[in-house]
Amino acid sequence: MNAPQTCPQVGECCTLRHQAAVLAAGLVLAANCIIPLTMGDVYPFTTGPMFRDCPRQFCNYRIFDEMGNLLPSDHWLVQRVYDGNPIGYGVGVRPPQVLEQSFGVVHRREAIQEHVVAQLRRPEHRSIPMVEVVQEVIGPIDAQRVGPIKENRWKFSRE
Repeated sequence: MNAPQTCPQVGECCTLRHQAAVLAAGLVLAANCIIPLTMGDVYPFTTGPMFRDCPRQFCNYRIFDEMGNLLPSDHWLVQRVYDGNPIGYGVGVRPPQVLEQSFGVVHRREAIQEHVVAQLRRPEHRSIPMVEVVQEVIGPIDAQRVGPIKENRWKFSRE
């Protein structure tokens, strides 16, 4: 009996497939480096900036009407839209113009007043003459814990 013959093309074919796979992986890796640097974020390639802003503290906001009822934060644009990326970066959706445009910024009274008074002037809020804003500052309590470190309360009216 004759020994089975091997086809030389099979060996060549496997080598070509291997080379094509390595080349394809290399092209994807190169695209992942080049595209975000030259064109910005283009799905699925990103510069991956998550948590690069390294915030030390941030704020929670609650808004109450004159009767003390909690109002929906998204109606007053004080909700947090932070997802680990800088606001609006790489999400494919333009976030609303919320108070917190830079995560980790503790706004002063004047900035909060300007934002809230502008919201009070919106047609859907015309029936609300005054609101109380509670700013809860979250930050490091000690080396091991993070939590509320300060609370500010202000009342703002439309005028």
